[in-house]
Amino acid sequence: MTLSTSRSAAPPQTLAPGSGAKSRRISSRPSTPPASGLRGGLRTFRWQVVAVLAVLLIWQLAAATSDGSLPGPLQVASALASLWGTGAYWTAVLTTLKVWALGLAICTVIGIPLGLLIGISVNATRSTRWVIDFFRTIPTIALLPLVLLLFGPSIRMEITLIVLSAVWPLMIQSMYAVKQVEPVLKWVTKVFRVSRRDRLRYLWAPSVTLLVTTGMRLAATIALLMTVSAEYIGGADGLGKQLSISEQAFQRPEVIAYALTAGIIGLGVNMLILFVQRRLLWWHPITRGERA
Repeated sequence: MTLSTSRSAAPPQTLAPGSGAKSRRISSRPSTPPASGLRGGLRTFRWQVVAVLAVLLIWQLAAATSDGSLPGPLQVASALASLWGTGAYWTAVLTTLKVWALGLAICTVIGIPLGLLIGISVNATRSTRWVIDFFRTIPTIALLPLVLLLFGPSIRMEITLIVLSAVWPLMIQSMYAVKQVEPVLKWVTKVFRVSRRDRLRYLWAPSVTLLVTTGMRLAATIALLMTVSAEYIGGADGLGKQLSISEQAFQRPEVIAYALTAGIIGLGVNMLILFVQRRLLWWHPITRGERA
């Protein structure tokens, strides 16, 4: 009797108006108002400006105590402004960008498909793991004398070094991207007999894009570093060669100006890839978290 009484005395569970699946979907959306996001962006920008000013101040103090051996920010800015008015500067920039883009394109064509094919097969992954780990740990700059003997100070020499150094991040990230696909999703597409085209479009492409674009950012940076290094050491035309010429002429502000140019190019490339990544992956939780 007591058991039945306690059961009957329990209040019935009722749902509030507007509750259910629809309200859960609405409540699961990010509740950050636009104003707070704007304030957070402005706060981040202020801290970035403070960091840049702090670096410039430390640079100026170091230049003031170096007895003229280290040029200050104003001297480098003046040298950079004077270089902007010369044709040799822009020719070197365009040459470096052309070689970098061509080498990165070749790395993309080789690294992404090969990494995806290796990552799909467990046996291929196990059999190639030691080979990939061995070759990707070899310093590419150590192969520069051999490549220079084979091709001389040419574009072929630069592209060979770019491929030998920048193809590995794309390949490895593509291998891990395939393994991140949920087995349940693959099973569902197989059970419902989803076409191969729809599998590639709605399952594989969204699942692997994040890691592949991350590998693209790493490969783009490595390719730019290797391009400038090959030009500087190997003597091919570009920013690295102009930097070497300025160094031999003891033009210290111009040396730092060319180095800053390479850094600005790398920063611009990184921001461009990030922009494309956020546009392609606007639905991804990581991208939505960054925006929030």
